[in-house]
Amino acid sequence: MNNFDQLVNETKNEIRVLLKNPDLRPYYMTHDQLSEIQSDICKMARVRDPEKFYPYYPKGIADACWLPDHPLVVKLNKIADMYMNLNL
Repeated sequence: MNNFDQLVNETKNEIRVLLKNPDLRPYYMTHDQLSEIQSDICKMARVRDPEKFYPYYPKGIADACWLPDHPLVVKLNKIADMYMNLNL
């Protein structure tokens, strides 16, 4: 398993925990946002081509004013960066 796949799997697990335990979720993260992000990263792992699928979540996170230093946001940004460079 490469670093991208490993990070995607870790992040999906963290999102699952937040979806199942709303009391652990920061006030600015909604269930629907997390579900959509999980869907995006699953599709990224399958498609592996930013020209065929470009995730919405980086813009959505910024628009929703998620805290940029939250560990989940840091991981999601790293996934987006890695995804954009998969085919280089």
